[in-house]
Amino acid sequence: MTQVETPVAPVRRAPESTSFVVLCRDTVNGPAIRAAHTRDHLAYIETVMGELNVAGPLFDDTGKQVIGSLYCLHTSSLSRAREIIEHDPYFTAGVFESVEYLPHMPAAGKFIGGKTW
Repeated sequence: MTQVETPVAPVRRAPESTSFVVLCRDTVNGPAIRAAHTRDHLAYIETVMGELNVAGPLFDDTGKQVIGSLYCLHTSSLSRAREIIEHDPYFTAGVFESVEYLPHMPAAGKFIGGKTW
């Protein structure tokens, strides 16, 4: 009698409760407000560097106009992720029209050193 092995479905991990992608879209006046607060923003980023996987500006299709910011955070909680963003001088100065927090599972890529499977 031959045994037939049942294929095992790949293990799907739930998004980590401590990893978040945060998409911030600028207001119409975003570029001017950014320019006035970039120094303070960069100084602030230095204080939260340990909780950033990667962060930086988002550009329009031309690659010339900044339209927002992307933060990939590894924090202790969603409330901490919100705290990081809400204390950023860009946020407090009104650069962002919208901020979206998305739970994220870092699974593959050079920023995480390979893959998780």
